[in-house]
Amino acid sequence: MLLLPRRPRRAAASVLRNYKASAATSGRLRFRVLGLAAQAGLAEVLPHRISIESGPQATRDDIASYLRAVLHRDAVVGVRISPPRANRKPVLHVVGPDGAELGFVKVGINALTGELVRAESAALGFLATAPLARLESPRLIHHGQWRGHEVLVQEAVSGSGPARAWAEVSGAMAELAGIRGITRLPASRSGYWRGLRSRLEACAENDPARVLLRALSRLEPEAEGTSIAFGTWHGDWTPWNMTMSRGRAIVWDWERFQTGIPVGYDAIHYRLQDAVIRDGSAAQAAAEAAVSGAAAALIPLGVEPHTTRLVATLYLVEIAARYLHDGQAEAGARLGDVGSWLLPVVVRQAEELTAGGRLRGGAT
Repeated sequence: MLLLPRRPRRAAASVLRNYKASAATSGRLRFRVLGLAAQAGLAEVLPHRISIESGPQATRDDIASYLRAVLHRDAVVGVRISPPRANRKPVLHVVGPDGAELGFVKVGINALTGELVRAESAALGFLATAPLARLESPRLIHHGQWRGHEVLVQEAVSGSGPARAWAEVSGAMAELAGIRGITRLPASRSGYWRGLRSRLEACAENDPARVLLRALSRLEPEAEGTSIAFGTWHGDWTPWNMTMSRGRAIVWDWERFQTGIPVGYDAIHYRLQDAVIRDGSAAQAAAEAAVSGAAAALIPLGVEPHTTRLVATLYLVEIAARYLHDGQAEAGARLGDVGSWLLPVVVRQAEELTAGGRLRGGAT
């Protein structure tokens, strides 16, 4: 859902024109045409309107006033509201009365989203100092609190549209993976493995978490004998969280940024989400394909071929643990019910990887 300001017309037009920075050329052209219509006054006659009136005791402590003070200039906001999910939060597109883009704003509305806003602020602060050649992140403009809510303001970015080849995406992912160095060790001896198990144990009152814990235990012999690379990941890198500009990937939504993660998780996440959301693939089939096609996605990132299946399976456990921890099913998220699509794939992969390890005498 997108809420547009009715006036000034240039502001409404700017919010529409820049609604889908990651869209293909045809999509961006469509929103530019809508922007021209809004500038001509179409928004004035649209039937669906929300009126926000100030009461008699109104103060200048609304979010628009807060943002004007932060940005030191007049500002108008459009509001983007995503489909139901546990991490849903208001995203404000801030523009000047003349339509000039001033930035995007995230507002934390509960404990989870507040934590994510703080995490993204820290990530953007770090990335601003990192020497990156193939990757770019938005500039952090402000991080503060409004009425007890975490608020992050970041610059608006633009580019030429989607990546034209997997090499453009995988090259940027590989650069990010090594930004804080790469370590290699048996998967089950890593801090990541212990943390993953701990997060699942914290959700162990849920049947899916118990199934995942059993699958992780079944994977442990294979993980003990398989040395994999650990580095840094974005955490939610999808086609709609990026655009390209002069051969560089411009990527936003850094609230899941972490280090000490198996290299390649970003690539599996990107392909899985793309298959389900954009291609309309059935979720379980897409998860199966993410594992069977893992080599093609991961080898360009430098992941060793014999480890790709284990890395992809661990990614599925990771994303299931995230959904359980966040309460995505309870929030009504489209893919929140991990038992209906992720668990069958994880269980089967754990069984087959374990069988393969026995056939090789436990060596990898």
